[in-house]
Amino acid sequence: MNTKEALELLIKELQGFCLHERFIKELSALLKKELKGKESRFFKLLITQLKNIKDFGVMVHTVDNNEKIHGGDGHFYSIHFQQAQFNIRFLVYIFDDGTAYFLSAFYERSGKRSSDYTNQIPVLEQRLRELKEENRNV
Repeated sequence: MNTKEALELLIKELQGFCLHERFIKELSALLKKELKGKESRFFKLLITQLKNIKDFGVMVHTVDNNEKIHGGDGHFYSIHFQQAQFNIRFLVYIFDDGTAYFLSAFYERSGKRSSDYTNQIPVLEQRLRELKEENRNV
């Protein structure tokens, strides 16, 4: 699967979700570098995790090693995509009605970042405000 095919599939799978423009850029960079040649395995996990978000909403932290991020208003979550070849995290905000805003995507390197994302809360809150404002203007 080449990068163009991967991006087309990604767009299809993420339809109906709200994505911050920085999230899109971060995910695109991951596909070009860390996930190159591993796209099909990643997309299999992606489809599962998107289904989990739709099915479980704010309870998504109860499945597949996903985590509720401490801090903020309790609606930030870390969605985990891990296999032997990669370890990707999506940081999302999920409203009580199940609406999900995808705010950040990154490659989690072992020992480089702990699963305590409280230092990310100000960035996530800023991106959340920006998405809310964009959606108000649509």
